[in-house]
Amino acid sequence: MFRDNEKISATQIALILTLTMIGTGILTLPQSLAKEAGADGWIIIVVGGVLGIALANIYGYIVKSHPHTKYMDILSMHLSKYVAYVIVVMTIIYLLILNGFIIRIFGEAIKMFLLFKTPIELIIFSMLLVSVFLVRKGIETLGRFAEIMIPIIFIPSLLLFMLALQNAEMKNLLPVFQVSIKEIVKAIPIVLFSFLGFELLFIFGFFVNKPKEISEPINYAMIFVILAYIFLNSMTLLNFGVKQTQHLIWPTLSLFKTIEIPGLFIENVEALVMSIWVLIAFTTIAPLHLATSYLMADIVGMKDNKLLALPILPIIYLIAMFSENIAETYAHLDKITNFLAPTIVMIIPCILALVIYARRRSGREGNKI
Repeated sequence: MFRDNEKISATQIALILTLTMIGTGILTLPQSLAKEAGADGWIIIVVGGVLGIALANIYGYIVKSHPHTKYMDILSMHLSKYVAYVIVVMTIIYLLILNGFIIRIFGEAIKMFLLFKTPIELIIFSMLLVSVFLVRKGIETLGRFAEIMIPIIFIPSLLLFMLALQNAEMKNLLPVFQVSIKEIVKAIPIVLFSFLGFELLFIFGFFVNKPKEISEPINYAMIFVILAYIFLNSMTLLNFGVKQTQHLIWPTLSLFKTIEIPGLFIENVEALVMSIWVLIAFTTIAPLHLATSYLMADIVGMKDNKLLALPILPIIYLIAMFSENIAETYAHLDKITNFLAPTIVMIIPCILALVIYARRRSGREGNKI
């Protein structure tokens, strides 16, 4: 059923999804929450996180109900082949656009903080070439890469956050419980964007060697991301306060710029930060790229998705360079978050889960393919 490089554990897929989600939301989440909820941003994260956990368990239910079955085949069984084709094409478009805009944001951040004189086109193209390499190595390599990257990324990041506490002021976390129910509901799309990437479970679930064990790791992954976002948001507010955070383009990177360590053997802390940042970029871009190649292979009837890794590159590149500037990129990304993402991430999975549940209750199976 699988080639040698197409098997991953439930833990590995949870790690892949964790890195993808955090890479998506880490840059602008504190700024967006400060604008919408002030010091109560953590409440938005918790509410959005609970919604995310519920969705994660819906995804898990679908994957466990159809072990070692491709997403397109699951859709075909329960929603017809025509509907499955339309949904998969929509998902491909969504993943391409999301990846293109995310890599543009990563590239702009790297250019602003590290490679000042390097053209943005070269930065993005270089990152995509590395992504192609990872995609061609397969899902198992990506799973092992995620296992290695978790400690390499999070241990130094935690130490840097601790060093940033030298400028912290506890009063910046006050007042609390000022946000209204209406404001919480309004801010949900912001948190939804920060959890984007978890929908890849539908595509990568096919490769999990023990699908029945998937629920616990993905729940732990969601809880970890929720806690990481609360920590990130709190650290940013502690250092900058609500008003200043609202006006920072990338509060997380600005936070690290405040670190001053006299006598440190690493003269440029920003270089260390951006080294970690590049790793985070790849752990976000590569899974999206890989998922796109799998879905495209299913659509055109190819057995080997690796052949599509390189042809996808120029499409992502053109999308990344579509916007004139970073502000325009975020404007386009907001449209994706508000319209296409809810359909792909929430509406379709919920409908699919309800159909599967109803058919199981009635004792009927989906049409065989």
